Amino acid sequence: FNHKMSTALEASKTYEAKDFHWLENVWLGFKSPVQMARIKATGVEMPVLKEIGMRMCEIPKKFNVHRKVKKIYDNRRKAIETGEGIDWGTAEALAFATLLREGVHVRLSGQDVERGTFAHRHAVLHDQKSGERYVPLDHVLDGQEPGNFKVCNSALSEFGVLGFEL
Repeated sequence: FNHKMSTALEASKTYEAKDFHWLENVWLGFKSPVQMARIKATGVEMPVLKEIGMRMCEIPKKFNVHRKVKKIYDNRRKAIETGEGIDWGTAEALAFATLLREGVHVRLSGQDVERGTFAHRHAVLHDQKSGERYVPLDHVLDGQEPGNFKVCNSALSEFGVLGFEL
């Protein structure tokens, strides 16, 4: 990897851009999703969604979650029970939970991803007294392997995020 990056760096020092039509040339060689792999049915039956949805809304009784976050989780639980009022954060968590159920590792990284933009996600909960962390999506499945769902806040800097990811 380092050799490949060093070679590309050296080549970039003498690179001269040529005139070309971006729609025709830049996309040459790219394959469509159909060419890369079979398109797979991604639907999940409603009973499965309800089961994993209820599990992802469980917060340990002795965990002192912030009252506003508790309300968000209570609303999620109600929406899952009734099938009405599913918001973006709930739909996203259900999508992550179904991926975990299929054995797919899920990793989120970025600026404030634990909480989510405008506090829609709340993927990591913090105990208001002890500071302990609790990740509901780590407890969706019986016997779920730790580390299959990772949420990592990165530096609040565009360049910092690039370096963090590299």
